[in-house]
Amino acid sequence: MSGTVVTGQQIGLLGGPLYTTYKVLGAVHMARQINGNAVYWLETNDADFNEINHIDYLDASGQLQTLTWDIHTQGYSCGYIEVDVSLVTLLETFFSTLRQTEFTPALKEMALRCYTKGRPLAEASLQLASELFGHYNIRIFTPFEKEFREFSKKILLKEAERTSDGQQCNLFCLIGKQRKALFKKNGQYQLRDGTPVDLSDHDLVSNVKTRSVLQDAYFHTHTYVAGPAEVKYLAELVPVFQYHGVKEAAVKPRMSLTLIEPRIKRIMKKSGIALEKILGAAREDLLKKVMEEKVGFDFKETRRTGIRLTDDYLEKLETLGFETADIKPIKQFLLEEVKKAFGRLRAREKEKHDQLLKDIGFLSDNLWPFGKEQERVFNVFYYMNLFGGKDFINLLYDHHDWDRKILETSV
Repeated sequence: MSGTVVTGQQIGLLGGPLYTTYKVLGAVHMARQINGNAVYWLETNDADFNEINHIDYLDASGQLQTLTWDIHTQGYSCGYIEVDVSLVTLLETFFSTLRQTEFTPALKEMALRCYTKGRPLAEASLQLASELFGHYNIRIFTPFEKEFREFSKKILLKEAERTSDGQQCNLFCLIGKQRKALFKKNGQYQLRDGTPVDLSDHDLVSNVKTRSVLQDAYFHTHTYVAGPAEVKYLAELVPVFQYHGVKEAAVKPRMSLTLIEPRIKRIMKKSGIALEKILGAAREDLLKKVMEEKVGFDFKETRRTGIRLTDDYLEKLETLGFETADIKPIKQFLLEEVKKAFGRLRAREKEKHDQLLKDIGFLSDNLWPFGKEQERVFNVFYYMNLFGGKDFINLLYDHHDWDRKILETSV
């Protein structure tokens, strides 16, 4: 058996989130299983800059950090946006604030070699992907390639024809470096502002509903390695494939993996906190729960008890003949004092267990950063810097397993 196995992802700084690496390695793995070819589709036409303009990581002190490339993109497709001084500075900041290891200098040199001032992100991303994954004999593809644009235009023109009058087309028109939405009105095509467009005069690019059709038509895809959201929307595209007479590829969900560093494993063992309790839990909720379970101290119940005892005392005052007007200021005073005392008690308990709370916070930041899956926040550079440089990617591949959920890294 042979065929082409494809995976894809929009371009992102330093290769984007970690799950992108999982998708690429999954495509390589599947292609080798069927004695086929692997393709990594770098989506350069996407225009959602805010999705890709930042790097999240843990700095040398273990604190979560976000570096954001904040520029005006002029509405360009991300692949056309050029590297500027501010991005180079951002990358230098990233590498200088990481925990410094023997791998840091080489990784920094590689990144800055790819992201040079004036270079379009498409080119920078293509070179970086080649450096990271090229030794796996995977084809790094971008839809900017001339042959593909010519091939895809026929299909996209046909797609435009089937658009109902008054509706938006399932494609975009590339005007200069901007990807523009198209609408059909009275049998003609126009931009959102009503400007008429002759589709034969422009390059056309896919949207989410036509990208997969173009991909499978062009590569005759055997299997597509997909993320969870992709699996869902691909299942809804059957009518689009049928209209264009394109055979759908089989869909294989990518590996989803949580990486556990040695330090994380030690803290989990010391604190007795199971991974399942950390994943999916908001940081503050996790800290409160640990305080209640590990410390044996329920702040809410303590506060309720204090208020109940205060109310009991005031009821006894009423039985002694005190008027409501006399009791009201006493009640306000007592409740305020209970609140202050509760705050002092809470502060003392937190101070007593400060290290435990710090450890739990670090676990949350590492395994469920910003309330998200680790693989959706950190990218592979963060881990390459800690565990072997580029060899870390080989470690991920060597331990690739579609059903694997956890991988413990070693020093």
